[in-house]
Amino acid sequence: MLGKRREPRLQAKLHVRIAGSDDSGRSILLMAQTRDVSRQGASLEGIQSGLKVGQIVAITYKTNRARFRVTWAGDGPRAGQIGVQSLETEKCIWDAIVFPPMAADTYVASPA
Repeated sequence: MLGKRREPRLQAKLHVRIAGSDDSGRSILLMAQTRDVSRQGASLEGIQSGLKVGQIVAITYKTNRARFRVTWAGDGPRAGQIGVQSLETEKCIWDAIVFPPMAADTYVASPA
């Protein structure tokens, strides 16, 4: 079964800064870590603020910065994790990462 991913992801533990507003409108600045990255997105962990789906945040990796939209926010066992998609499609902020050529989605759903 194929997933809904648009592009390949690589597991990567990169330290990033997230700036934006939480769900109550207060400014936030967070340090987090990626779980995996793609050219235009990432899943992050260690999020200790109430970010919600649809919110816009700025993510900085090293000296590279881009705006991202929160596409999912985990709860239960995935609490503290979010998925983000770049709003600046011409930019890939993960400059140190070498991505494989675009290929079929290798996502495998866990057994139900």
